[in-house]
Amino acid sequence: MTLVLGLDTATDRATIALGVPARAAAHEVALPARRELSRDIERVTAELLRREHAEPGDLGGVIVADGPGSFTGLRIGIAFAKGLCRALGIPLWTTPSMLGAATSVARSVGASVRGLTVVVEYDALRGEVYRAVYGFEGGAVVALAAPELAPAGSGADGGPGHATAGEAQASAASLIAALDMKGGAVRVPDPAAWEPAYGRPAEAEARRLRQGGGDDR
Repeated sequence: MTLVLGLDTATDRATIALGVPARAAAHEVALPARRELSRDIERVTAELLRREHAEPGDLGGVIVADGPGSFTGLRIGIAFAKGLCRALGIPLWTTPSMLGAATSVARSVGASVRGLTVVVEYDALRGEVYRAVYGFEGGAVVALAAPELAPAGSGADGGPGHATAGEAQASAASLIAALDMKGGAVRVPDPAAWEPAYGRPAEAEARRLRQGGGDDR
């Protein structure tokens, strides 16, 4: 596979990476602050391409984290990914950032690991966590429990591998690595019409609903 741009803007640690899925590592940059994300995402992408002595036309595709996570972060990252794919006529892949974190754990253990189970939890605030469970077998990954909201502290059976936000951060580089695994990513057939799974409403929308400002029907 050719050069791929990875974007993970679902969590507090937004990252952009550039690499080839079959290689051991991709060049990754953490964005300095979420409040400047819409400005920095284009700048850092251009810097990564220059570092690789590449042009936008050299990209063979984009993979972006599709949530759950920050409503604003996801919206900015996915809008940029969709626009880039449309402008260049290249494919768009998606995968949960939580799968990216689990992939980081699996890669750190070693490619020869078989039967590894990884639980990933992210703080979702409001007394809840986002949780997912992934199973790794050789060069494949399967979602044993898809990302969902759960009460904080409710626990889950992590098996021999257990990733949390403090132990294995999601990263754009691990999204690129997931492309090299069976079951690691999904190609979006119509990027222009696709929207991510936000997980729950943005904080402003949730506040409005709590205050009785929901649908008047």
